[in-house]
Amino acid sequence: MLNSVYSRIFYLCTIMLMFACALTGLIVVLAANHMHEKEAYDRFNSTARIMLSRIRDDYTANDDTVNRETLRTALEQYTLNENVDCYVFDSDGSCIVRTDYQSDKKMELSTLLQMEADKEPYCQVGAPAGNFTETTATYIEKFDLNEASYYLMLLFPAAHIDDYFSKLLIILVIAVLVTGLLGALLFYFNTKQALKPVLQITRQAENYAKGDFSARLEQTGDPEMDRLIITMNRMADFIDKNERSRRRFVSDVSHEMKTPMTTIGGFVDGILDGTIPPEQEKQYLRTVSAEVQRLSRLVHSMLSISRFEEGTYAPDFERQDITNLLITTLLLFEQKVEKKDLHVEGLDVCPRTFAEVDRDLIQQVFYNLTENAIKFVNRGGTLFLAIDSDAEQAHVHIRNSGEGLTEDEISHVFERFYKTDESRGKDTTGVGLGLSIVNRIMVLHRGSVTVKSVKGEYTEFIVSMPLTQN
Repeated sequence: MLNSVYSRIFYLCTIMLMFACALTGLIVVLAANHMHEKEAYDRFNSTARIMLSRIRDDYTANDDTVNRETLRTALEQYTLNENVDCYVFDSDGSCIVRTDYQSDKKMELSTLLQMEADKEPYCQVGAPAGNFTETTATYIEKFDLNEASYYLMLLFPAAHIDDYFSKLLIILVIAVLVTGLLGALLFYFNTKQALKPVLQITRQAENYAKGDFSARLEQTGDPEMDRLIITMNRMADFIDKNERSRRRFVSDVSHEMKTPMTTIGGFVDGILDGTIPPEQEKQYLRTVSAEVQRLSRLVHSMLSISRFEEGTYAPDFERQDITNLLITTLLLFEQKVEKKDLHVEGLDVCPRTFAEVDRDLIQQVFYNLTENAIKFVNRGGTLFLAIDSDAEQAHVHIRNSGEGLTEDEISHVFERFYKTDESRGKDTTGVGLGLSIVNRIMVLHRGSVTVKSVKGEYTEFIVSMPLTQN
């Protein structure tokens, strides 16, 4: 269980919570104990003031001399009521007055304690002393009588200070344990609730791994989780779209290759088994040759798209006269133009325009678009080609009159294997990859290709490319 991220976070936060509670509690306990000791010190100091007052009164009453017996008697009455042992030492550290009834035991004040008391009143809680078998507090204060120095030492029972500190520690331990337990429970349920979206995302990711992209995650209202959920849904949409495209691609490739291969196989078998007369063999071999060329174009186009998508094709950009390139490309279709009796317009007024392009790729763009325009133009129709430019881009227009495209057809026209004639009967020479290749080539050039059309009137492709590739 410790290997999971959740358990590590749970234990870490619980330990940190208990440590924080313990540290805070310890600070509070120490502060409270210090205040309690301060109160005890104030009490000790107050008692010392009373004792010193009585000593000075006795000293004055005895003509500025210390009468040990009368002073001891005076101090005893007070110390008995207050449960305090009182000692008076001279400057040599010898005890001259004591109230603990242990006169048989010699008692002296150490030099170290005298030095401490010389600085300021000394107070320390320590072991049992005097008549007390419990913890005592020792208070020592220096005072002067007629230029002679003396020391007053008081012994107070201080067990209540230790008891107070012990009780505070017990309360602290209990508080830390209870707070830690409650904090752990609160963290557990809160984290469990917070991790629900993560578990949903995990389950959904497992479904995605199995190929099921139908379901989508619902937003939780948590900004961080919602961003992750939105990203997951977008990823699912993208993968789902690509998966459908892949399946359609495989299906279309199978269909595109199946038709010419069936034709080739049928005609070759017919020639071999004698079904086709010898005088017609040449005619059917021409058909076989055309289908072989179609298969070759299909394979070449698919390889081109694969290279573009994998990013392995590196364009060779050079400054080219794209006007001349467009005219040269159009001349390749001279026979087809004459065969359809087309009117070519626009080229005679096209300005010479230069741009940094890959010559072969851009000629492929012009070739595919021109071929597509001639293929679908109406007989005796118009083929319009033009070039214009602005400060940053050149725009090539290739337009043909004819049936035109619908809005739905325009939205799919750059997809692989898409044909406006879904029966595939009208166009038997194309492979449905020309416009898809055009689109990818323009992406390599940081340009674009767009289409405009009016159904029943015309279709126009506009190729935009930057003048420089900097």
